[in-house]
Amino acid sequence: MKREFIDEMQFLSKFTELFEANRAKGTVYFQIKRYQGRLASVRRRWPLRQAEAAKDEEPRCLVRAYSNVPKTVMTAVILAKDLVKFQLAMGNVLRANMMDGLKKREKTKEERQRERAERKRKAKQDAPEKAAKTEEGSPKAEAKAAAGKSSPSKAQPSGKASAKKAAGKK
Repeated sequence: MKREFIDEMQFLSKFTELFEANRAKGTVYFQIKRYQGRLASVRRRWPLRQAEAAKDEEPRCLVRAYSNVPKTVMTAVILAKDLVKFQLAMGNVLRANMMDGLKKREKTKEERQRERAERKRKAKQDAPEKAAKTEEGSPKAEAKAAAGKSSPSKAQPSGKASAKKAAGKK
């Protein structure tokens, strides 16, 4: 049974139809693999003969999609030069057809408790760092630092008594 390869644009349109047919119930499978011609793939058990068969072939990608419904297999061969464009188009098709069908997984009670504990632990670790950062840039901290530099010390008496002593010495 020989399978025919379809064009890449035809593959993308049929791939979208396959998603639509399996939206309510079913599975869509998708494969990409290196392909260097039929002769090289037949000789895969003999690496030397396979390398000889693939020597003159340009590397290509074999793209296959199917579902669990019989006779839904479609295959395309993409040349290396067209691969980036095809991957972008394929990503758009997958994104458009898969996002609405995916359900958000509910977290278990243990997972929620573990996340809460991690957040609390992280908040405790970050609290001293945040306090130090906020104190450094605050005006109160700057005023305290400036007052600490010019505050009177025991070596320099202040007040009226020190002024009289200083006047009496002159």
